[in-house]
Amino acid sequence: MFTQVSLQPQAPLQHYGHDGFLAPPTEATKSIAIVGGGSGGLAALKTILDVANDIHENWEVVLFEQHRGLGGLPESPTYPLLHTNTPHPTMTYPHVPFPPGTELYPGWDAVRQYHADFATQFDLWPHISLNHTVVSAQWHGHDDFGDWHVEVHSPPVDGDTEDVVLKRTFDHLVVANGHNHYPHIPEWNGTDDWLAYPRPGLPKRQLLHSIYYRDPEYHRGQTVVIVGTGASGRDIALQVCTLTTAYQVVKENATTTPGADVIEKPEIAYFTPDAIVFVDGSVVEGVDTVFLATGYEFRVPFLSAPHASTLVTDRDSQETSSTAQQLTTNLRYIYPLYQHVFSLAPAVPPTALAFLGLPVLIANCPSDYAQGMYIAHALANASLLPPREQMLQELLDREEALREKGFDPYFVGHRLQNDNEAQTYQDNLVAYLKKHGAVPDDGKPYVEPWRRMGREQNFLINRGWKRIQEQGEEARWLRGVRTESQWAALLDKIAEWQSRWEKEHGITEKVVTLQDYEW
Repeated sequence: MFTQVSLQPQAPLQHYGHDGFLAPPTEATKSIAIVGGGSGGLAALKTILDVANDIHENWEVVLFEQHRGLGGLPESPTYPLLHTNTPHPTMTYPHVPFPPGTELYPGWDAVRQYHADFATQFDLWPHISLNHTVVSAQWHGHDDFGDWHVEVHSPPVDGDTEDVVLKRTFDHLVVANGHNHYPHIPEWNGTDDWLAYPRPGLPKRQLLHSIYYRDPEYHRGQTVVIVGTGASGRDIALQVCTLTTAYQVVKENATTTPGADVIEKPEIAYFTPDAIVFVDGSVVEGVDTVFLATGYEFRVPFLSAPHASTLVTDRDSQETSSTAQQLTTNLRYIYPLYQHVFSLAPAVPPTALAFLGLPVLIANCPSDYAQGMYIAHALANASLLPPREQMLQELLDREEALREKGFDPYFVGHRLQNDNEAQTYQDNLVAYLKKHGAVPDDGKPYVEPWRRMGREQNFLINRGWKRIQEQGEEARWLRGVRTESQWAALLDKIAEWQSRWEKEHGITEKVVTLQDYEW
């Protein structure tokens, strides 16, 4: 039998609500569950606690993280050589820099430690439940009020063999579980025959999504095809190109990975038992591994069938934001959501369900923090948000604006179209709070100019940092850099230094942006 326990077993003022779900402590004026302990969940936790403290409210806030550590990385299939693809000063929470001496493009372990240190610095640990997996969250109520029935599983205790089951009600649910969990696997004719083709004395062929990629040495001597030019596609290309014969599939108007010795190919048309045929009619035989750097699907299992009925998951859904009676995901886009955050599904009040971290092609920590502030103040004062009809119309206007630019909003989903849009999105969230008196108006944009510069000049800075590494000069450049302003100055210094060197040596690089490399 499952063991049911309270989240706070020593709190005598808790009581059972309906259907056997434990109600919040009676002294709590509001209860909030946050799902996910990555950058989004931590941003939500801190900003919500800050607002509760500012308005002197006793809110119960609990963050559930399914892994045994924070940061969205522990126990996930990250590969040992994984590093950030943008300089860390542009990725930090506001005014919380990485420790002195951190290399400019740190590995996953440094990113994980940054999040753990953030939780320690702001005393967030008492509100965090690690090794707790939310398996179901179901709204009980209607469009005016109600509560969430949340079921959470944690590992067995005291020699038991069954999971411990926690069943609680909450007033609000913040979904911050990330969107890099469920690989998107394209389908082509002939893949089964290609994978099964006999290869005496050779390893079996692989269609390997980037989430399962580990060690480039394993592929030494192979012929490989890399599908996609996003961050993971670039990483894989750079790591395997010196060990393999590598082809990289790129979409129209995109390019292969700079610095990688790869052969550019158009999109795959189909597979034969011993070859891959591309849309231009060209053929590559003897391929050992196809790397699928093809992104991820937007799924939230604990909101969807069979666990709950809050979110309809339908790849071929014909519903739109204006017609959907339930929150819907077509695996690329969760809708209808206001500002990529608040649910506009008719059956749930907008502030009852919020998503944090859905935008793609954006600096996570600062964006998550801006969204967290937006959510926290809306929880404190629901009237801060416009009426539902106005929010829905703003969403429809955004979708129509995408169509006018030639984009299908239900295909591009939460992908922001360029770096300027990503920064403006964050600025607008915080500007709205300032306009309505929720936060002080300092007259400045939320995204500092140096963050914008660091993102815009990322590839130049990256080339400069690699040259610094080749010279073994990392320690000298990092010496004395501690504060946020000093990290900002370092980015500017490297960009200017590298730009001058490239001009002196007659090096002209294609102007590239982060968007050039997204699949």
